[in-house]
Amino acid sequence: MDSVPFLHAGQVFTIVFEDDLAFAEVRGILDHLLARDAFDEVSQKARTESYWIDLEESSFQVWVSEMDVIVQRV
Repeated sequence: MDSVPFLHAGQVFTIVFEDDLAFAEVRGILDHLLARDAFDEVSQKARTESYWIDLEESSFQVWVSEMDVIVQRV
């Protein structure tokens, strides 16, 4: 697995992934997570499941821990 820092919406996230991701995919995933308050401390403590995100031609299973985002293409 690889990890890279990624600046988006004025915040720095660490993206962890196995398969290569396009910048548009990473931005789409982060937008989806931001819209669902996935980086809010209370939301993270309450959520026990991963996020399933569908973007155009790809689907992803995503886990969030603080500002770390683990992405698996499904």
